[in-house]
This record gives sequence, structure tokens and C-alpha cells, in this order.
Amino acid sequence: MRSITPLIICLIFLLSSCSQPVTFKHVSVIPKYAVIEKKEDIHAITDSTVIPYIYTKVISLRELAVEEKKDKFVEMLLPSILVSQHDLHQTIKRVEYIEKRLVKHPFMRKTDSIFLLPLFETYNCDQIPELKIRLKPHAASIVLGQAALESGWGSSRFFKEGNNVFGIWSYNAGEDRIQAFVGRDSTNIYVRSYSSIEESVNDYFQTIARVNAYKEFRQERLTIEKPLELIPFLNRYSELGEIYTDKLKQLIETNDLTKYDSYVIKNEYFVEE
Repeated sequence: MRSITPLIICLIFLLSSCSQPVTFKHVSVIPKYAVIEKKEDIHAITDSTVIPYIYTKVISLRELAVEEKKDKFVEMLLPSILVSQHDLHQTIKRVEYIEKRLVKHPFMRKTDSIFLLPLFETYNCDQIPELKIRLKPHAASIVLGQAALESGWGSSRFFKEGNNVFGIWSYNAGEDRIQAFVGRDSTNIYVRSYSSIEESVNDYFQTIARVNAYKEFRQERLTIEKPLELIPFLNRYSELGEIYTDKLKQLIETNDLTKYDSYVIKNEYFVEE
């Protein structure tokens, strides 16, 4: 009897431990907000661990020498890309946590509904598997490459005046936006204005996630690991089609942007909630 008692105690402990609810632990980034009045205000990235500087005001890089312009542009943009990628991965983890819980307990809790419903609306879908596909971020090299093309490495007016890195258009008169100097077919063109570079990057990821033109790209990025192999599926991002994707691929290769795909946020800027 003496030998059985410890075993029973252990079993009771294990059963009671299993009955405890598993809670999702969200890991947030603690960003450092900054404004740029001159090029020296751009914080250098010296290795593959990055301080998450979020810039709320930028300057045009037009007057800088080519190589310095490119370096400063990456240093301005990469921290926001890494923060956006991290936030998307955290959202996916919570969605997967809810999904696994629903398998065992097929009744959605109120807190889960409050979390999921706005996501379904934002990402234009109504099923968890599709939501996960849309939330998945892609490599920093692709984001940097498209940003460089659209903003001329930080030289565009929209970049300077509205933190608009990707030239995303505005169709809503009620949102902050900037009018282009030149319209199309007698129609005024507007682009969105953002409060920070991070907000511009977030909107870019949402645009890729929501718009039907990028459906094939979203499907392919589930399995294709090499960024350069994904680029042809962005042929509908521009009216130039294959000419655009060829130019994007060449820009990424020429500037060795894929090296930034392994960069991460410094550990001390994470907090578990």
C-alpha cells in the first residue's frame, strides 16, 4: 500500500494540472517613437538585432548620395517592418489558440468573438483557415524592395509629406490623404497619409491580405520559402505586370536585400502580457 500511495498522489496532481485552463500569452513590442529632422536623426542599424524605432516624421532622402540614400532608407523602414511582422505572427498564434480550443470545446467564448470578428471584417473573410492565410506576413526583402520602387528610396513627395511608403491610393474623402499633382483621365488622384512609417507598413500588409488581385500570391507564400521565387506572383501589384516584377527582383538582388530577412528585434524590447 505504501508503494501505491505516491503513485496515486502523482496521478491526482497530473489530472488537476491538466484541468487548468491554458491561457494565451501575448508578446508585445515596446517601440521607441522618433521624428527625423535631419539624416543624423536616423538611428543606424549595426547588426542583425534591431531597436524598434518607429518614425512619425521623416525627411526626403532625394539629396543624399545613392548608397547613403539606400542605407538610410533601410534604417528608417526595417524596424517598422519587423514590428508589423511580429504583430501579425502574434495575431496568428492567438487565432490558432482559439482554433485549437474550438476543436475540444465547439462553443466560442465572448472574448474570442470580440477578438475574431473585427479581424474577419478587416481581412475580408469569415473562416479561420482563410484568415490565417491572409494574416501571414512575407519576407522583409520583398517589403523593402517594393517600398524602394514605390518611393524612389524615400525621395517621393508622398513619403515625405504623408509617411506613404508604398504609394497606396485613397478612395475615401473622409480619411487623411494627399492629392497628387497629376490626375488620370480628368480625375484627381489621392494617396493615403499616415501617422507613422509603421502605419504605412501595416496598411501595405493589409492591402496584400485583402485584395483579390493578390490571392495567388497569398496562396504561394504558404509554401514558397525563397522570396525571389515569390516575386512573379506580385505581377498584379502594378499595371506594368511582368516588367514590374522583373524590376523588383533585380532591385532586391542588386542591393542584397534578402540579408535583412534574418534580422530580428532586440530581445529587450519584448514584453509578455
